[in-house]
Amino acid sequence: MDSHTDSHTLAGALHQLEQTFSRGFTTGWLEGINPHRLVSGNVTSHRGTPLGTVIEVRRDAAVVKLSDSVRCGDGVVFEHLETPEHSQGGRVYEIIRRRESVKEAESGAKVLLTFANNSIDARYVSENQTVWKTDDPRREREIQKTWKTSQPLRRIPLDIKVRAEAGQPVEIVVTNKLGRNIHFTSEEKLEPARKHPLTWETLREQLDRLGGTIYSLGTLEAEIIGSPMLPLSVLGNLRREMIAQLDAFPTGKNTYPVVVENALESLRCEDVDALSMV
Repeated sequence: MDSHTDSHTLAGALHQLEQTFSRGFTTGWLEGINPHRLVSGNVTSHRGTPLGTVIEVRRDAAVVKLSDSVRCGDGVVFEHLETPEHSQGGRVYEIIRRRESVKEAESGAKVLLTFANNSIDARYVSENQTVWKTDDPRREREIQKTWKTSQPLRRIPLDIKVRAEAGQPVEIVVTNKLGRNIHFTSEEKLEPARKHPLTWETLREQLDRLGGTIYSLGTLEAEIIGSPMLPLSVLGNLRREMIAQLDAFPTGKNTYPVVVENALESLRCEDVDALSMV
């Protein structure tokens, strides 16, 4: 992934985060201890992402120059800077573009946004006012899917090495990027195969059965010596033992010092030092 793609992905992720409830992003304690910077004091409710600027005001409607896409059903608010309590908001009832009703309009378009009767007070909506998108129902449904499914959406890839030799126990070494690395052996010694010797394909098929777990099979290296036989039942038990050991792997209790000065600059320096060693 190049830097352009990486930054584009990050921008998209931040845009999605801004659609969820928050009162704005902050740097937390990364720029030193300053409680006043933890939460923005000029926003009392969720504001979302900039949607555009008001060009013209009409009764229960406004012409808006869009800086983001909008769909019927989206929640928006017209920000009133002088008296925030007079900010007007509601759900988009209809979108009119070039005298035609559309379900969606993209960034850069000039559209008429209409609202249900009496949902906004036009007295508090004016030209050049900033419009914010506070809710995107389609995005909300996508987010809800992430906790309504029983299957994990992201998995931890496992790199597995297997050594199987006739007359010896099976040895399995598992590594992953989280540092949960394990090494264990089977209780039984492998018998020489009479009909169906163990193959790499059989190992991959059985070790890849990780559905319902947070893991996925990444790479598999197999050293098979002397045409051993490994029953599927034993291989299944080894897979379950592997998962149990990974789940029970101690995470440790790391302690971190409190940094009073600008921690963000220190992190940036560490990144520069790390890149200079590449």
